[in-house]
Amino acid sequence: MLPLGPAEVHELVGSAWFHQASQPRQPIRRGMKLSDTPWLETAAGARLELRFADGTILRLGENTQVTLFPSDRRLWLSLGKALVVSDHTTGGLSVLSDLVSLLPEGTSYLTEAKAGPDGKTLASVTVTVIEGVVCACPVTNSSPDAQPTRDTLVLPGEQMIVRDPTQRPKPQMIQIKTFVESAPLWIGFASKLPERRWIPINIDNQRRGILEGRNSRLRREIFWKRPAHAPVPPLKKFVEQAAPPRVNYDFPE
Repeated sequence: MLPLGPAEVHELVGSAWFHQASQPRQPIRRGMKLSDTPWLETAAGARLELRFADGTILRLGENTQVTLFPSDRRLWLSLGKALVVSDHTTGGLSVLSDLVSLLPEGTSYLTEAKAGPDGKTLASVTVTVIEGVVCACPVTNSSPDAQPTRDTLVLPGEQMIVRDPTQRPKPQMIQIKTFVESAPLWIGFASKLPERRWIPINIDNQRRGILEGRNSRLRREIFWKRPAHAPVPPLKKFVEQAAPPRVNYDFPE
């Protein structure tokens, strides 16, 4: 799987910032290229679109905080909304959080992380799949007595709201047509998203009343055979890398 490479700021409405470790945040401007694990943050009323060389698109809503790991094709969602649109041949872009790890198979999906009452932990993470497949996989649990969490696949036209990292509620159906006609991160940009072959097919299947049955059949006949994913470690495992070894050199006079 190839890395994403730098992200180009394709569109920005309002204010957004980036910063690297131990550096002050700096304003994001259209046309910039972001790389090297940046922290990204958007202001109230802002929206941001990043595009990568392989065609992957990442859109962030207002009051969103993420950490981008281009080399690993991963995104850590701390707060807010992130829309991912990518092709199954490229490897996609995974969205990780404290509650759930969302590993796609080249897909278009929306994630939203809401803060808890204390403002320090997450109350919920919602994933909505428009086309493709997203695995709601476990995160590393520090408790030795915790029961392992089973993977849950979220299929087209489905939405899952995760509130507990040890539980995976059953996905619920949503109307894809309504989503693509009204979701701000889907339609609220000057540039349109590229045409996706499966989205009109999924909309038509849902109109005909066969999408939900198709999803059930895929789970029953195909996806149950897949091995479970390994738990994904917490954010600091990616950010706080080990310090380089210290070497003392003795130079002759």
